[in-house]
Amino acid sequence: MRGSFWVCLGIVFGVPLLFFLAAIESPLLAYPLVVAMLLLLFGFAVYTFGWFFHTRKCRLKLTLLQVTSLCFFCYALFGWAMAANHVEMAFLDARIHRVQGVLTEDSLLSSGGKQIVRLRLESCGTRDGATGSARGVLSALVKVDAFLVSGSRVTLQGELAPDGNLFFADSLQVLNISRIRIFRRKLLSLIEKRFTLLIEDEEIRSLALMLILGRTSDAAFPLKELSLKGGCAHLLALSGMHLQFFITVLSSVLVPILGKRRGRKISVMLALLYVLLVGPKPSLVRSMGMAIMSLFLKGRMAPYYSYLATALFQIVLFPSALSSIGSLFSYAAYGGLLCNSLFSFYRPKVLEPFLASVYAILFTAIPTLSVLGTWQIGALFIAPFASLLMFALMGCSLLVFVFGSWFAFPLQVFYRMLVSLLSMGSRLFGAGLDSRGFVFFLLVVLTLLVSIGYAERALQKRRRDSYELEIRVRFTEGH
Repeated sequence: MRGSFWVCLGIVFGVPLLFFLAAIESPLLAYPLVVAMLLLLFGFAVYTFGWFFHTRKCRLKLTLLQVTSLCFFCYALFGWAMAANHVEMAFLDARIHRVQGVLTEDSLLSSGGKQIVRLRLESCGTRDGATGSARGVLSALVKVDAFLVSGSRVTLQGELAPDGNLFFADSLQVLNISRIRIFRRKLLSLIEKRFTLLIEDEEIRSLALMLILGRTSDAAFPLKELSLKGGCAHLLALSGMHLQFFITVLSSVLVPILGKRRGRKISVMLALLYVLLVGPKPSLVRSMGMAIMSLFLKGRMAPYYSYLATALFQIVLFPSALSSIGSLFSYAAYGGLLCNSLFSFYRPKVLEPFLASVYAILFTAIPTLSVLGTWQIGALFIAPFASLLMFALMGCSLLVFVFGSWFAFPLQVFYRMLVSLLSMGSRLFGAGLDSRGFVFFLLVVLTLLVSIGYAERALQKRRRDSYELEIRVRFTEGH
């Protein structure tokens, strides 16, 4: 049990750390030979120590071999994906005028009215007509009205930013779109038209489209700004929370009819169709992978192994997800939830919902500080209530889509409640904390958790002493 605890702890902290290092393209992932030598030295040292004090030497050797091999495989895999996503072109950045590649995700609307696209590069060109090779994943801004789906091969013309991380496109040309992606785009347009007919308020309709399809319109940006100031911006983006909502709704309908095992499997497969419809967003792919893994893995270690296996499979199948900030936030937040369950025996069960939110938000604090420069402490108090409202809004949005406008009124009520909650959070906690404030808060939280764990152990010891005293009184000889 003690060994399993340390393995789970390594998974919980190791996977988000690797995602963070790969997202910032840290040079620490560029030395596989050095890491291999360090792991070999560590394994040899631990095995030598265990040779004197451990009786099961064969079992120790096998465990060390498995752990060190897995650590090196994860390190090498993340390093390979980081190198594959790094942008490299045949010409200098100042000469780049044209880039061509395949979209890795659906386009997103920015606050300036432009579409944000991420494409895996295939080639590049200059103004004088020269063409060369290119590789990596590049983000671009382009002014188009159409919604661009993932898998489309496009050509962009414009100029590259001085830092080489963003391409400002003046024009876009779509070279190729497969039939199945055209069908998916038409289906998304039909769903959007139905919401337009059933929900008159543009702001409420934009929120429903964000929660169900992950689509953003101009009317959604005021709410996104409020959620960003309140530290709850992650609740508006499609993530594992939204997919788990769909799986729970489907399971509640299918399990009583088909049985627990079969109903669960069919619910996961229907959820997979939903992911294929809305697109391969990194957080949805992570949640979908873990849901599929849960059908085959059982036991207390299953969530941790499925978390690790999903990360590895996603990097192999979708290496471009490693450069996405959304993927980093998704794995960091779920790592916090796993850490919460790992230490659940050190505190009272009454604090379980609050501490789950605390762990998830704390695990995403460092990426938030790296991206935004500030961390919203108000998310610790606003997010638990905002999450409940998000579930209610998703449920009402589905009911509106299926049964019509009869459920538009409760959708409007929950929307007003969400706006009021986020407005209060932005007023109270709009400034946020810098890195020093976060370190101070982290020390306070760790001190509180250690104090709670110590108090619980002291209380258990006192109870055991009192029980022993009762037995001694009843059986005076202590048999």
